[in-house]
Order: sequence, then C-alpha cells, then structure tokens
Amino acid sequence: MTAASPLRHRASVLSNRRVAQDTWWLELDSPGIAAASRPGQFVMIGYGIENTAAPFLPRPFSVGWRAADGRVGILLRAFGPGTTRMARLRPGEDVLLLGPLGRPFELGRDRPIVCVAGGVGLAPFLFLADEARTAGRDVRLLYGERTGGRVFDPELLASLAGGPAEVWTEDGAVGQRGLVLEGIDWSADRVLLGCGPSLMLRALAESAAERGVALQVSVEEHMGCGVGTCQGCVVPRADGGWAKACTDGPVFEASELAWSP
Repeated sequence: MTAASPLRHRASVLSNRRVAQDTWWLELDSPGIAAASRPGQFVMIGYGIENTAAPFLPRPFSVGWRAADGRVGILLRAFGPGTTRMARLRPGEDVLLLGPLGRPFELGRDRPIVCVAGGVGLAPFLFLADEARTAGRDVRLLYGERTGGRVFDPELLASLAGGPAEVWTEDGAVGQRGLVLEGIDWSADRVLLGCGPSLMLRALAESAAERGVALQVSVEEHMGCGVGTCQGCVVPRADGGWAKACTDGPVFEASELAWSP
C-alpha cells in the first residue's frame, strides 16, 4: 500500500501549557493531520519563508496525541533558540505544519505492550497508550527523567495516555529512584517499544539483544527537511549501510541498527 502524501498547512495554536521544567504541551488545530497520524509518526513545525528569526528550518516533533475534534498535541522541551521561541507561542498564533511523516510503531495483536520512555521520548507513547488502551490493549508505560522537576504533569499525562505512567527519576524526587530500564520485566512476553536519548536506546537495545527480545525503537535525530532530501538525520545500519531516520524511520527494529559507541 502506498503511504498517503503528507499534509502541509497553517495550524492555529489552541493552547500552550507549561507542564514541567523547560517543558510545554502545545495543542494545534489540525484535523487532517489528526485523522491521518499513527503512533510513532512526526510532524515538521516551522514558520515558512516569511520567518525572520530562529528557527529558519522547521523542527521535527512526534505526534504526541490527537483528538476527534482535530486537535494535535506536541510535547516540546526548550533546548535552544528555536524551541524556546516555540515555547512562547500563544493561542491565536499559527505555525506551518508538514505531516504526518515517517514510519510508525507496529503493534501486532493481542500481546500486552510495554513502552519505555526517556525525557521527551514520552511524546509518541502518550498517543500510542491512549489509542491502544481505547482498543482494549494492556499497556504499561515506563517513563524516566533525570530530575523530578522534569517530570511531565502526572495528572495531564494520565488524562492524555488513558492511564498513569510508572515514573523513574535519577534523583528520586518523583516516583522510583533509578534508571527507567530497571523497571522492565524481561521475563514477560510483551511488545517492547523504546523512545528517548541515544544512550538510553543503546542500553535498551543491548539488553534486548542479550535476551533475544524483539524491540522497536523510535530514534531522536536532528532533521532539516523531514522528507529524505537533506540526509541530515542518517543513522548507521547493522549491515554497514545508512538509514534516514525521517523516511526509513523514525521507528526501527532495534536489530536493524548499529549500536556501537
């Protein structure tokens, strides 16, 4: 089946709420993208050629949630000038969207699902957990942050994901103290999914490979275009080649990728 062409349009900002330290939950009015998106896909967010301030290039963001009324949710963390500007967006302003883009997660049927999220890698799992739970699937969401101040608003998280997350923080300020990977039950037969920083994904992939457990990961890479043209988001393949995170991914079977440091 040929994938539908992505949509490009101006989307109005409906709300922009601070949900943790340097972290915002942005909701946009985008019925077409809401209807077409699948968990794991992303959108490119920019301002268009009339933009005269950073970011000049659009930025990729996971589709973090969708609603039947056409709302699309985006989780963003302010790292630099571009994301800081987006954090300041207010209702009534608009942004230029392109999406949905990329390869989504494949959940199969019947088996329970375990999502392992680090930082803003939480975003696609809000969407996935809500959709899967609505369909009657058993979903366990493990979510890790370095500090308690970075933990996404638990009440809003539970509302968006259709249930709470099991939170792990390295400082122990919220949830359990430690790394999120410590919460995985490797003896269980589950669909295992991961999204987060590269170091976390590498540790997760190595642990899964040692145990012979299938794992899908969504990689976080810088992108300039989101459609495979600029080739700025390539990741190394296990066969020695290269894959484009934007079009071959962002979701991959962990065994497809090379994880050497």
